[in-house]
Amino acid sequence: MAKKIKVACNGGGRHINEVDLDKILQPVVVTRSAKPREIPARSVLHCEFCREGKVVVTRDMVEDATK
Repeated sequence: MAKKIKVACNGGGRHINEVDLDKILQPVVVTRSAKPREIPARSVLHCEFCREGKVVVTRDMVEDATK
């Protein structure tokens, strides 16, 4: 079961969105020559309830949720 966090959008209504961490964290194939990717510094998603709002998920939010 995937972990979900609640994040408010930056629109006028400040709607609370549930963000599935599987959208943010995608599996990465690591080889000897490639360095593993880190958690993205910032991910911007569309609000589920309004058109003008964006949901901004930062690396700190994801790290706090996965501890």
